[in-house]
Amino acid sequence: MATLVLTAVGTVIGGPIGGAIGALIGQTVDRTVLFKPKGREGPRLTELAVQTSSYGTQIPKMFGTMRVAGSVIWATDLVEHRATSGGGKGRPSVTTYSYTASFAVALSARQILGVRRIWADGKLLRGAAGDWKSATRFRLHPGAEDQPADPLIASAEGSALTPAHRGIAYAVFEDMALEDFGNRIPSLTFEVQADAGPVTIGGIAAAMSDGVVRDAGAATVIDGFSGYGDTARAVVETLGRIGGCRFAQVGAATEMRGPGSGPVLMIADDGVKRSTRARSIRPIEAVPQSVSVAHYDPDRDYQTGIQRATRPGAGNRHDTIDAPVAIGAGAAKAIATATLARAETERVGRTVSTDTCAIGIAPGDRVTIRGESGRWR
Repeated sequence: MATLVLTAVGTVIGGPIGGAIGALIGQTVDRTVLFKPKGREGPRLTELAVQTSSYGTQIPKMFGTMRVAGSVIWATDLVEHRATSGGGKGRPSVTTYSYTASFAVALSARQILGVRRIWADGKLLRGAAGDWKSATRFRLHPGAEDQPADPLIASAEGSALTPAHRGIAYAVFEDMALEDFGNRIPSLTFEVQADAGPVTIGGIAAAMSDGVVRDAGAATVIDGFSGYGDTARAVVETLGRIGGCRFAQVGAATEMRGPGSGPVLMIADDGVKRSTRARSIRPIEAVPQSVSVAHYDPDRDYQTGIQRATRPGAGNRHDTIDAPVAIGAGAAKAIATATLARAETERVGRTVSTDTCAIGIAPGDRVTIRGESGRWR
């Protein structure tokens, strides 16, 4: 006789990842993709705003359209320019100095379509129409696997010593005027377009895990995402929480199932015959009274926005989801509302006694119980 512990799903199918993910995708993704189990850090809202130039800095994989700070991968010394004016009719001449620099900034570890706006020290450097506020020459290498080396870098470093950075999207600024930035290279952020149109969290998870995680209805649409973190698992966990996904091992792959996706199995409760059927309801205080979703808002130049869903009744728990994705305020509100609804629904538990015919039911599967209405997980 087997005993299954089920959670009510009602009309809202899905929910937090829960402990099942550790067994289902943890070892598979970490060992297959990155070969090193360790403490995991996924993308965070606070880590996209500062340009870096440190060795070993991770280059994110860009999806959709997203604002991102790049990593400086090559730069020249400052070049001094001298200009003299005046000096006629007994007046002294005036000599002024200005400075320029050339440098390259890595943007994405996968191919992109283009770059829209660019900000320097938080101020618009290039507008959506391609208009520049400071003088510079600009080239974009979108990250194709056959892209050539940049001619400026090759002329400075030598052709034999200049990598083409194939598979890496990067931008080159040539002789950028620095007088507006205190004669230093400014901190740059870029509005990168990696994919045409919106993308889904399931598609991103599949790409980030090199196919180990398979999209199975994780259809939450986002405008953009910057994929980085200690492990692929950490990124997938972050995406799964945003989309209310569950994970199930299917053969050699792990399915990432969105709300309402996946098969629905029928089981019988043998405990009904012996009146041992058990149902439990956790107290309402176990459910958050509010869920807040922090996100990047494309309508506000990708500044951080917060949307909140609340419920009436007892309790003082307030949960926050850091969603390091580009989504509008309405979409963030919908995520908060759905997360809170799932938490309320999943207060109800059910213990089912059955025989070995249920041995194939795995954590995360949806089931119906013969003779009862509703669905359970």
